[in-house]
This record gives sequence, C-alpha cells and structure tokens, in this order.
Amino acid sequence: MNLAAFLVSHKIYFEFLEKRSTHHAQEAALATGLDLSQIVKSIVFLDQESKPLLAVVQGDRNVSRHKLERCSGSKSVRVAAADIAEQVTGYPTGGIPPVGLKKKLPVFIDEGVMRQEYVWCGGGARTKLVRLKTEDIARLSDATVCDISIIDQ
Repeated sequence: MNLAAFLVSHKIYFEFLEKRSTHHAQEAALATGLDLSQIVKSIVFLDQESKPLLAVVQGDRNVSRHKLERCSGSKSVRVAAADIAEQVTGYPTGGIPPVGLKKKLPVFIDEGVMRQEYVWCGGGARTKLVRLKTEDIARLSDATVCDISIIDQ
C-alpha cells in the first residue's frame, strides 16, 4: 500500500515526519519530541468470529476491550497478532495508519481523538508518522466515533 498516493488521490492535507524506527506510541513520542496525546495508535482487533476491526485512540490511552465490544456490537474482541494486523492493513504494526488500509475494516475512533483538529498517526512504516486532520480520518475510514479508551496505567 502507498499511503502518500492514497492521501493525494483523496486530496487530503498531510505531512510526513521521518523518525528512527519505533514500534510503540511512547517510543515515537520520545523519538520526535511530540506529546504522547498528539499521537494516535491504530490497533487491529479480532472479534469472536475472527473478523478484524480497527480501534484508534490517543497515545496516552489504551483501548478498553469492554467499551470496544459495546461500541462494535461484538461479543468479544482481542488484539490481533502482528502478522494478521499486517495482512489486513497492508502495514507493519507500529506504522499502521487509520486510513488507506488494504482491506476495508470497521473503524472505531475514540471521542477523545476527535477533540483534536490534527493528530500524528502511523505513517505506513515504523520510521514515519503522518499528520492528518481528525475529520479527514473519520470521513475516509467511515468511522464510528465512541468512547473506547481508558487511561494508560
């Protein structure tokens, strides 16, 4: 998948930020000097039928499986293994953007993310972040916005 080509083809404002290879939002914040709350995590979950869905939360929060189950109408959800996440999104974990995925997935964005105008997301590789408008993310991913996060302990 070519994220930049996807964004250009949809006439979306974006900006890439190169960084050292990181796997987690906390590492990305340290590598870039960005505040953890400005970075969002895109995490692939599988429901009880092993169907994938994507949860998007701020870097300083975690996904509440209970809240995600309620919001998605799933009986149960679990984090997908890295190889499955890459298979369905087309991107490696640590670089998964919330838009431009290989397969169309149901996307659930935490309402806290939508309170910001712009956020930094996985840029398609572990060495990149991409800055996107939250309204563009919600529109392009046809996302459901709901409360799916808990404060990171």
